[in-house]
Amino acid sequence: MGSLLSIFLFFVYAWGLGFTATYFLKKPLHFFERFFLNIGVGLGIFPILSIILNFLRIPLDWKIFLMLSMAFPLYFFGKKLISKKNSFSVNKPQLTKTTAVLFIVIIIALLSLYMYTKGAFAYPYLEDEDPWGHAMGAKYVALEKSAYDPHLKNVEEEIDPVLSYIDPYPPAYDVFMGVLHQTSPDLPWTLKFFNALIISLGFIFFYLFAKELIGDQTKAAIATFVFASIPSYLSHFIWAHALAVTLFFPTMYAFLAARKDRRWLLVAGILVSSLWVTQNIDQPLKLTTLILIFLVVYSVAAKNVAAKKIWKQGFLAVGGGMILSFLWWGVMLKKYTLQGFVNYYGANVVSAAGEVAGSASPPQGLVGVLVSGVSVIVSGIKTLTNPGGSASRAYTFREFFFARGENMINNPIGIGIVVSLLVLLGVAYLFWKYNKQLVAEENAWRCVALFWLIFTFWGVNGLTFPISVAKGAFRVWLLLAIPTALVATEGLYALKNISSRKAVRVFMAIILIAGVIFTSAYQKYQVNTSIWPTSGSFSGGPSEPFAYGEWFKALPPNTNVFLYAPRDKLTIGYGAFSCAWCQEIIDFRADPLSKNALELHRFLKAQDYEYLVINGRMDARFFNSQYGENRTSELLPKRYEEIINSGLFTPVYQAQNPFVVFKVD
Repeated sequence: MGSLLSIFLFFVYAWGLGFTATYFLKKPLHFFERFFLNIGVGLGIFPILSIILNFLRIPLDWKIFLMLSMAFPLYFFGKKLISKKNSFSVNKPQLTKTTAVLFIVIIIALLSLYMYTKGAFAYPYLEDEDPWGHAMGAKYVALEKSAYDPHLKNVEEEIDPVLSYIDPYPPAYDVFMGVLHQTSPDLPWTLKFFNALIISLGFIFFYLFAKELIGDQTKAAIATFVFASIPSYLSHFIWAHALAVTLFFPTMYAFLAARKDRRWLLVAGILVSSLWVTQNIDQPLKLTTLILIFLVVYSVAAKNVAAKKIWKQGFLAVGGGMILSFLWWGVMLKKYTLQGFVNYYGANVVSAAGEVAGSASPPQGLVGVLVSGVSVIVSGIKTLTNPGGSASRAYTFREFFFARGENMINNPIGIGIVVSLLVLLGVAYLFWKYNKQLVAEENAWRCVALFWLIFTFWGVNGLTFPISVAKGAFRVWLLLAIPTALVATEGLYALKNISSRKAVRVFMAIILIAGVIFTSAYQKYQVNTSIWPTSGSFSGGPSEPFAYGEWFKALPPNTNVFLYAPRDKLTIGYGAFSCAWCQEIIDFRADPLSKNALELHRFLKAQDYEYLVINGRMDARFFNSQYGENRTSELLPKRYEEIINSGLFTPVYQAQNPFVVFKVD
C-alpha cells in the first residue's frame, strides 16, 4: 500500500511543482503534453528545492514537499471552483494526430519501464557497488531528513565510506529516493522502481524536447524510438546519472520555449541549477557544455536583434543556475576547504601554483602571478577533461558498430549496425543538402545536433584521440545517444524519401525500424533483463547474494540486523536496517574483534538489534584488511565459538553458502 502511495506522490510532487513553475508561461495546447511537461519541469525543480530546504535546515520531509508542490494548484483550482459557483469544467483531450503520436511515445516509455523493472527485480539484491551507497544515502535522508553528512570526512584520503553519496557528493538523487522511501517502507523496491520510472519518463521528456527542437512531431517520435533503442543510453543501474541526464530534456525544452516566451529562461536557469546538485561535477559539466553549444549555435543563427537577445539571456540563465547551485557547492567549499575539496575530486589544482612558487627560480612579480595562474588553469582543464576513470578505454570501431547482448552494467556501450549506418548517412545528407545553410536559423537544430555529435563522439574517444574534451570517456556513451538519435532520424528520412511512391517509402520505413529493433533494441533488452552481478563483498559465488536476499525478504521491512563485519550498506540495501552513521555503531565497528560475546550482546541489545549474521568467508575478508591475516585467523574463530556457546544468541537460519543468522536473545 505504501508503494502505491509513493507512486501517487511521485506524480503529485512533480506535477504540482511543474504546474506552479509554468502556470504563467506559454505551454503546449495539448492536454497530455502539458501534463507530461509539468511532470518533467517539476522533477527538475525538486533537486534544487531540496537543496534550498536543506540549506535553510528545513526537514526534508515528504509532507513539506507535498505542501510546497500542491499549495498553488489547490489555491488555483479552489479559486476557480468558487468563482464558477462550485463547478468548473476541464477541457477534455481530443483524439488528434498529436494525441496518437504522443500515445505511441507513451507506449515506448511503458515498454522501457517493463524492460527496466523486469531486469531490476530479476534478483533480490542491488547491482555492483554504487546502488548500495545510494541505498545508504536514501535511508539516511528518509530518517534524518537532512542531506548534510554528520561526520567531517578527511577528503584528502577518501570519501566517507559510510555515506559516500551524502556531501560533498551532491545529494539530490538520494534526497528524492529518501523522500519517496518515507512513504514506501520497502527501500530496495523504492530504489529499483523509481529509478526505472525516472529513466522511462525521460523518453517522453526527450520527445517533448525533440518536438520543440525539430518542429515536427513525427520526426520527434521516430527520434524517441531510436533514442530508446540505443544500448548505450542508461541501463537500469541505480545511480544519480539516471536523474541528472533525464533532467537535461526538460531543461532544453525550457531554453527552446524561451523563443516564444522568454520567461521560460527563469525556469531554464532553475533546472540548470538542479543539474549541478544532482550528480558529481563531471556529468553536469558535460551537460552544461551541450547547452552552451546549443546557445552559441542559435546565437550565431539568429536573424534579428530580438532573437539574439533571447540567446544572450540564455547564457545568463546558465550562469544564474550555476550560481544558485552554490547553495550546495559553497557550503561544501566552506566545510572542506578548497584544497581538501579539490583533492576529493582527484586533482591537485591548488598545489600547481605552489609548485611554481616553490621552484628553484620562481618567477617574480606580475610574471610570477601570471605563470602561477596559468599553471592552475592548465591543471584544472586537465582535470576537467581527464578521459580516464571507471572502465574508460580506447574503443574500437566494432564496439560502436555492433551492439552486444552482454555489456557493461552502469553504462553499456555500443550503438548498433542500423543506427550507426543511419548516423553516417544522416551526417552526409545534412552536409549535402544544406551545406552552408546549416547555420541558417531554420536549420540551427541540425547544426546543434552535428556539434553535439562531434563533442560526444570526441568525448567517448578521449583515450583514442591525442586531446580529450570531456572527463570520463566511459560516461559519455549515454550522452552520445542523444545526437545519435537526432542525426539517425535525418538519415532515416533521407533513405525513406529516395522514392516518391508512398508504398515504397512505407516499406522502407518498416524495414529500417525493424533493423533498429533487431540490431540495437533487442541487445538493449538482453542487457537490461539479464542477471547482473553485485557487490564484491560477496565472495561465495553467484548464489550467495541470492541466499541473503531470500532470508532478508522474509523479514518485515526495516528490521534491525547486524552483520558482524562492517557491511551495514548490505543490510540497508536488502531492506533491513543498521544505523551505520550513528556514532555508537561507528565506535563499535572500529575494533569489533576485541569485544567478547557478552560485550557484543550488550551492545546489540542496547542498539535494539534483533539479528546477528556471521559469514566466515566474508567476515575474514573484511577483518584481514583491518587486523591482518594472522590476527584475524587467531581472533575470528574464537569469537565465533564464544557467540555459539554463550547462550546469548539463538541460531535461527543457516544457508549453504554459508552464513548463519542468530536471534539476539
